[in-house]
Amino acid sequence: MSHKSSDKKSATLRAGVVGASGYAGAELVRILSGHPKVKLAALTCRKDAGDRFDHIYPAMSGWVDLVCEAYDADALARQVDVVFLALPHQLPMGLVPELLNKGLKVVDLSADFRFKNAAVYEAHYQPHTAADLLQRAVYGLSEVYREHITDADLVGNPGCYPTSVLLPLVPLIRAKLIDLHQLIADAKSGVSGAGRGVSATTHFCHVNESFKAYK
Repeated sequence: MSHKSSDKKSATLRAGVVGASGYAGAELVRILSGHPKVKLAALTCRKDAGDRFDHIYPAMSGWVDLVCEAYDADALARQVDVVFLALPHQLPMGLVPELLNKGLKVVDLSADFRFKNAAVYEAHYQPHTAADLLQRAVYGLSEVYREHITDADLVGNPGCYPTSVLLPLVPLIRAKLIDLHQLIADAKSGVSGAGRGVSATTHFCHVNESFKAYK
C-alpha cells in the first residue's frame, strides 16, 4: 500500500487503528509500533475511549504512549495516511465510504470487504450497505496479491482460516502438484479468536484442555 505523496521505499506511513483495544486491534498495535516504516499516530476505541493504551495493555508500556480516542473520521483524516479497522464484522462497511472519501487508505480486518460478490457475504452475515465498493477492494493476502495491494486504497484482510489454508496450498496449486478434488483443510483456532467478550464458552475452565467443533 503506497504512501500518498512520498517514494514507496523511503516513506513512513502514519497509521491509525480503529478498535485498538480488542484482541485483534491490540496485536495490530503491537506489530505496527515496531514497524520501521510506520508511525503509529492515532488509536480509537469504543468502550475504552479516554484511556491510555498502555493502561489497557500494560505490556505495551514504553512502546505506545497514545490515548484511545473516540472515533472521529475528520480527526483521523488530519492525523494519518492509512486506517486499520479492527472491528466486528458488519461495522466497517458503515465507516469505509467516508474514510475513502477523505482520501485515506483503509485496511479492514473484518469480513466486510473480503468478497467480490455481495451475495456470498450476505449469505453468511447481513445485507451489505457498501456493496458498490466490493470490486474496489483487494484481498489482503500479501504473499499472493502483493502488487495489487501496493496500489490499493481499500484492502480486505483475509481471516485466520483462509490464511492458514491458502499460504501452503497456493504454491502447490500453481505448480499443479495436487488434485483440487482431494483437498481437506483441518483447521483449529485458539479461543482468543472469539474476542474480549466474556461468555461461558470462552471461560478458561471450559476451554482448557478441551476441543470444540463449531461453525
